[in-house]
Amino acid sequence: MTPDEFQQLASKRSSVELLKPCLRDDVTPYVFVPEPNKWDIFRDVFVSRLQVSRENITVVGSARFGFSLKPGNNLRSFSDTSDIDVIIVDSSMFDRLWLALLDVAYPRPPVTQHLGGWLAARRNEVYTGWLTPLEVRLDAKIYGSKAKPVLEFNTHWFNTFKEASRHPPRRHKDVNGRLYRTWEHAELYHLDSLATLRKSLTI
Repeated sequence: MTPDEFQQLASKRSSVELLKPCLRDDVTPYVFVPEPNKWDIFRDVFVSRLQVSRENITVVGSARFGFSLKPGNNLRSFSDTSDIDVIIVDSSMFDRLWLALLDVAYPRPPVTQHLGGWLAARRNEVYTGWLTPLEVRLDAKIYGSKAKPVLEFNTHWFNTFKEASRHPPRRHKDVNGRLYRTWEHAELYHLDSLATLRKSLTI
């Protein structure tokens, strides 16, 4: 799909109807088109290391279509400096990380006052049903053994994405990951983004 084709589609379809091509269709993402077999190899890294189903792994944004769907980016083309944005949907993994964070610092002062702004940001993410594990900042020297489950989770997450980043055939800046609790949470987030995008395109 080209940017012009997307703009035409967006002019005829609602944001709800755009969810399927932008999020739920099992298509080979743009970044893997030169070597489609590597799309399966890429996903299988997450399947084997994170124990998630292939159906709960997808790529969104410019790496999916070849142009950005971020509001304000004016459908900018994917380039060597673009990231590959991956969505992982798994309620068990989400809850495990969430509870581990709660165990480190149950959300009340004075402990939370020492954890920095990243904790407030993670709270906002949890409210909308997603987490960015590598944005968690914990110092094991301060929080000791309680921090261990979170740090181990993040190390495993980081190493998984590092391994997966070797497989896309197109050059890219990085592979980023967001963990959603359910597909419904992912859809609500992307519905909001699509509505904003459609306004920015003056549809």
